[in-house]
Amino acid sequence: MKIVLASQSPRRKQILSQFDIELRCVSHLFDESSVSNKKDPAKYCESISKGKADSISDKYNEEIIIAADTIVVLDQKILEKPDNKEDAVEMLKALSGRTHQVITGVTCIHNQSRLNATFSDLTLVKFYEMDDEYIDYYIEKYKPFDKSGSYGIQDFSSIFVKSIDGCFFNVVGLPVSKIFLLLKQRGALKFSLNTDNTNDNI
Repeated sequence: MKIVLASQSPRRKQILSQFDIELRCVSHLFDESSVSNKKDPAKYCESISKGKADSISDKYNEEIIIAADTIVVLDQKILEKPDNKEDAVEMLKALSGRTHQVITGVTCIHNQSRLNATFSDLTLVKFYEMDDEYIDYYIEKYKPFDKSGSYGIQDFSSIFVKSIDGCFFNVVGLPVSKIFLLLKQRGALKFSLNTDNTNDNI
């Protein structure tokens, strides 16, 4: 199976690389700033994922194209990537001791099977109360300026996490089980996966 990931994200690449697939990572051609309506966070990241996938869809026919966009949402406000250290500190202090949403919008395109589908997945993440010294250390050491919400759950910030309700990989950046289930249901993927007992709708 050949998959084109419309992303240079090392985290998404690492998730997909654990499977027996032929993976190629390419840069998308979509201007993310063109999506300005943030009133519905799920629709917002879905629109960005679709824009990313559509921007390269005419270049690949046999391959399955996957594009994604992950956001952190607190009190219905999207926490973007921080502009600087002060911005990152403010975000992490806002998340301290509270539950927030992590939403990933995903688009999968496979021209051969006429698949063009977009969905989103939501995970609830609760943080412990965080001391300022740990926040400062994390930002100085790991520089999370390329991450929505100013943290990456797979690194040192994992010590901030009290609980997760939903898919862990969705928080990392790719709800991989839902993606593979979608590809199987739509005929783009051929392998055996018993889904008789699932009530999840994609």
